[in-house]
Amino acid sequence: MRRTRLRFFCQLAIAVLFSLSLAQIAGAQADKEADDKEVLRALLIEVRTLREALQTMQRMSLDTYRTQGLVDRIRAEREDVRRLTASLNETRDQLVRTQATIPQFIDRQKLIESQMQLEVDQSKRAELEFELKRTKEGIETYKSQIEPLKEREQQTAADLNKQKAQLEELEGRLDLLERGIENDRQKLSNERPAAKSP
Repeated sequence: MRRTRLRFFCQLAIAVLFSLSLAQIAGAQADKEADDKEVLRALLIEVRTLREALQTMQRMSLDTYRTQGLVDRIRAEREDVRRLTASLNETRDQLVRTQATIPQFIDRQKLIESQMQLEVDQSKRAELEFELKRTKEGIETYKSQIEPLKEREQQTAADLNKQKAQLEELEGRLDLLERGIENDRQKLSNERPAAKSP
């Protein structure tokens, strides 16, 4: 769709410039005082202007295509950054919860041990021993989760920083392309009035 519009605009610009060139040539022929060299020079200027305008439009078309590709990549990178940020936050929350749970289990272990020393009933003592064993296993389980969670946190943070750097680089490239397209647009706008004035 854009290419069709750009092609139409290009053909229209060529037709307008060609018409202006013909009008200048016709005017030069009607006016006997005009020098043939002046006409030729004016025609060459028109041709150069037209060539520059076409090159500018081709560059704009290519830059627009590149811009769309970059926008798609930036969208994907932003989604990766969002996903990694959520994963990092989740890992950090899990690490904090795990680290906070260990002291609770240690306090529970101490409480059970003190209850065992006071308990004289063998069946209740056996229940307390079983609960103490489960509490100690829970402490060990939570302790064993801390290092893998820290490693996952570090790896996710590194991946996130890498994705953020890639995103910044792509956004910088997009900004440069957009500025180039805007400069080309201004150049075309400035050339049109110059082409219209004989």
